[in-house]
Amino acid sequence: MKKQDIRILLVDDEPDILEILKYNLSSVGYQVYTAKNGLEGVEKAKKKEPHLIILDVMMPEMDGIEACETIRNTKGLEHTIIAFLTARGEDYSQVAGFEAGADDYITK
Repeated sequence: MKKQDIRILLVDDEPDILEILKYNLSSVGYQVYTAKNGLEGVEKAKKKEPHLIILDVMMPEMDGIEACETIRNTKGLEHTIIAFLTARGEDYSQVAGFEAGADDYITK
């Protein structure tokens, strides 16, 4: 699969984080979509069927843990790679992320 065929969804309530990540990933050829909260992220995931979703944990509307669980239970998205990128580095946050179905957990 070529880079230009890979769809990435970024979900974070911090506009600066979205802008930096989108710029860097788009500049090397990936298709990049953004959402500013978990609820919007779930809706975009259903429409765009991304290969990779990068989620923040603490967001309005729906937090990243709930968004991850919802995405994991959505037909067609079961095999999408989900990685948390968050400021929360506590062990219990990481455990919650993996229990929700995340594939990776990265601390900002």
